[in-house]
Amino acid sequence: MSRGQKSILGIDWGSKYVWVAYMHEESEVIFPVGYLLNDQMIFFNISDLIFKYHVKTIVLWWPSKQKDIQEKITKFIKNLELIVGDRDIAIEKMEEDYSSVQAGEIVSDTFKNIEWFKKNPLEDTISAMIILERWNTK
Repeated sequence: MSRGQKSILGIDWGSKYVWVAYMHEESEVIFPVGYLLNDQMIFFNISDLIFKYHVKTIVLWWPSKQKDIQEKITKFIKNLELIVGDRDIAIEKMEEDYSSVQAGEIVSDTFKNIEWFKKNPLEDTISAMIILERWNTK
């Protein structure tokens, strides 16, 4: 990646894992990063991704109906704002309704003969990519 090229980081928050994808600002191609453990190192790891991918915008999934999850994501965003600091990085929320269902359909269509592909890391990574795609096409 060239030094001047900026990226958008998509985050699908979970209580155990945080799923991440990114795309270059000038491109519509979304790349999976995978997952980060949602532990005491999560914000250090996200900070590393911000530096590595020259992030200018962070997009987080936002469930429209789950108030308890919204509260947890709001707390996550407040902590994320601390690591972003005074860098010129926007943090935006993106409706995530049915992204997991859509990701599940993609996985089941691709791996329909494999039983263990029910709920898995691949599905959650695709969900992070879908959220970023939705943000890009809004």
